[in-house]
Amino acid sequence: MSKITFLINSLSSGGAEKVLSVLVTELIRQNYKIEIIFLERNEFYSLPKEVKKTYLSNFDGTQSGILKLIYIPFHAYKLSSYIKKNNITIVQSHIFRANYINILAKFFGSGHKAQVVTAGRVSRYLEQGLLGKVNLFLISHLYKRADLIISKAQGMQDDMLRLFNFTNKQMIINNPYDIQKIVTLSTELVDEFDFQENKKYLISVGRLIPLKRNHELIESLSKFDNNLEILFLGDGIEKDNLQRLSVKLNIEKRVHFLGNVKNPYKFISKCDIFVSCSESEGFPNVIVEAMICGIPIVSSDCVSGPREILAPHKNNKFGMLFPVGNSSVMVQSIKLLLENKNIAKKMAKNAKLRANDFALNYILDKYKKVLEID
Repeated sequence: MSKITFLINSLSSGGAEKVLSVLVTELIRQNYKIEIIFLERNEFYSLPKEVKKTYLSNFDGTQSGILKLIYIPFHAYKLSSYIKKNNITIVQSHIFRANYINILAKFFGSGHKAQVVTAGRVSRYLEQGLLGKVNLFLISHLYKRADLIISKAQGMQDDMLRLFNFTNKQMIINNPYDIQKIVTLSTELVDEFDFQENKKYLISVGRLIPLKRNHELIESLSKFDNNLEILFLGDGIEKDNLQRLSVKLNIEKRVHFLGNVKNPYKFISKCDIFVSCSESEGFPNVIVEAMICGIPIVSSDCVSGPREILAPHKNNKFGMLFPVGNSSVMVQSIKLLLENKNIAKKMAKNAKLRANDFALNYILDKYKKVLEID
């Protein structure tokens, strides 16, 4: 059986990294031979021991964005040499920088098919200064050379095509979820936090970065009774600012920062509402995972993933959307769900059924076809 080769920046604690770990774990279970080529040595997610790991550098992920961009052609040359030496026919890459390197390796005569999986909205680079301009330049000139562009949501593909008129092969494959595994993990006991029966809990999961607009959720807490608290799972550069904001608003005892955890599902399932305030998302894993865990969702309508997941028919059957930055509508949505248990339970039940559309085996079949192993 031929080997399946993936390329990714690292397996740090991000959504695209989690998706690849889920795909690879299931492919190994089905007895496929897997190799992952990493740009960096930074692994948060675990992999089966059968996976072959290859590293193109000794970077650990802490290097500056400029340095990482400078090294793109060097990594591409190294990848090309490795592909030729090992007779690799297809490399599927995940995340923008890995995608650039995958495609650029073809310029060095690798002769392989480069499949790229886009993990976020391309237009976000319009607002990111010099680094954003460099990324847009690379996307414009390299993506048209890919043998296949995979977007994780229709909104992501539409966003890309509004900026670039790519005519090469494209398709949409949503993220996969091991539903039974998530359900099982969601039933584990929580020892790291004391959930109190007389309180209600909102939960937000993801990196603590400006893009996630977590300050809006903290600011909204003052509009609720003291028995409502917030759990943040994840870490990032905004953590100190968010903690200071909680102190400034005199609600620090109601806002809990639990950091990165291996099993977020056991926390999610014990909370009352999952909330996302992001100004940009591709196909957010945490929304589907919260749906599987059986709690209702309130999310910003940042066009791509949330709308496709929660409102495919422009209704609130699977979750509640609010305009990005509109905290008053977010508060209204949270209050509605907290004060109407029947509505919350029905929405959570519908969402759990909707999550079946993203079941692992169903999505994996699509990946197996493009990887030419099915």
